[in-house]
Amino acid sequence: MIGLQNFMQGTFDELTRKKVLCSEVIYNWSHLVDATIAEKVEPVKIEHGVLFVDVKSAAFKDQLKFYAEEIIDAINDAFPQDEPLVRELRIAKGFQIADKSAEKNSRPAPPEVSKVALNQITLTDEERRRCESAAEKFSDENLRRTVLRSLTAQARVQKFRAANGWHKCTTCATLCPPEEIFCEVCRVRAREAMVAELFKIFYDEPWLTTSAAQKILLERMPLMQSECSPDAVESARTSLIQRVAGSVRFGDEESSDVLKLVMLEKRLPPDKLTPAIIRRALIDLQFNLAEQPKLQRYFKTSRRK
Repeated sequence: MIGLQNFMQGTFDELTRKKVLCSEVIYNWSHLVDATIAEKVEPVKIEHGVLFVDVKSAAFKDQLKFYAEEIIDAINDAFPQDEPLVRELRIAKGFQIADKSAEKNSRPAPPEVSKVALNQITLTDEERRRCESAAEKFSDENLRRTVLRSLTAQARVQKFRAANGWHKCTTCATLCPPEEIFCEVCRVRAREAMVAELFKIFYDEPWLTTSAAQKILLERMPLMQSECSPDAVESARTSLIQRVAGSVRFGDEESSDVLKLVMLEKRLPPDKLTPAIIRRALIDLQFNLAEQPKLQRYFKTSRRK
């Protein structure tokens, strides 16, 4: 009977301790995780190593997977236990309340503009003269007439776009829609520049979490607010992992490229790397990335010997 009482008392004490820890996580949530996460994710309870959270935004619900490891590590680092307090992250509710802030965008909403139809657009005499002057450069009459029609049509389209709220691209004079800040060409270039900058960020600090890398990128390139989503950040990380993995030789566990590769994959700083973590990460990467064919060739060569 005494043994049973001790067992029940120990079980009760353990349950009480876990409830207290859960309360501490909820109470200190805004200090444990990044401000962006704290604003959109709310802890509900911890059961059997699973942290259940409520996500206020439907859009952020899809992005939560990119922050899961960061959240789990932050809690376990703050509340060290013999067994990790949290091993998994799940959404507590199947239905999420819509975010009333409507996913605030740093760009102001485009001004309301009265829509104007293209057939309402007419060119002024001055605008026609500019088109005619440009067409006069062609001596062939048929060609000149074709060029004039094309220039006139282009002038009307440009005037139509300006009348409907189109504005100059941030980096060039091309008109772009009210909701955009770049024209199509400049947006492609800006995305390429953003990915290159993310490569630099991750190469310098490969252990960075998604939110930390996103924050640094937006400090350097504030105009990329709408483009720098967690998906874009993780895509850049994955691309860099594949690039670095391609230069790592099978059996190498100590080179700078290997350490950088493991830090990128595990999001761990150098002081937290251990031989076991490095070996496990390399095994995972060999089968998931470009190392698998090299590994197969290695085994075939070994068998011949």
